[in-house]
Amino acid sequence: MKTSSKILLICIFSLFCSCKKDHTRDTTIQIYKFQTGKDYSNYVSVELSEDGSKITSQPSRLNERWPVQLDSGYYLNGSMGVNSGYISVTIEDYNLYDSISGVDSLYKLLIDKDPYLEYYSRDDDGTFRNENGIYGIDTVLINSLIRSNKLERYFKRLK
Repeated sequence: MKTSSKILLICIFSLFCSCKKDHTRDTTIQIYKFQTGKDYSNYVSVELSEDGSKITSQPSRLNERWPVQLDSGYYLNGSMGVNSGYISVTIEDYNLYDSISGVDSLYKLLIDKDPYLEYYSRDDDGTFRNENGIYGIDTVLINSLIRSNKLERYFKRLK
């Protein structure tokens, strides 16, 4: 191989290796508990305005948004955020739709605008990552924090 070809190959390889990885993946961990007597874990969440008067965001598909049940009635992820509301459509049915209704139609299907008793969030820095855990999250560690009442040491309480 010619010297110029080797240099070109090394430059291309260096450029390829120095490229930054895509960090657009959402690393937010959400932990929440529904109001007493309510369980919307099988239903679709939509993001509401702070006053609950309109839907500001809706999921397109929910295949990766199934909430994970934790200890003591808490759930992991599957929510759109602390301002979520739930509509009367199950996640399973929602994923079968060929097209998704507009926000005005979905608003008419709201069954709860204030579903959470408690809500915690954290942008994970790797502390709770575990490749063997559900969705790559260390649920054993999170359940340990729940049982020892230490969620607020690691997660910001939003509600």
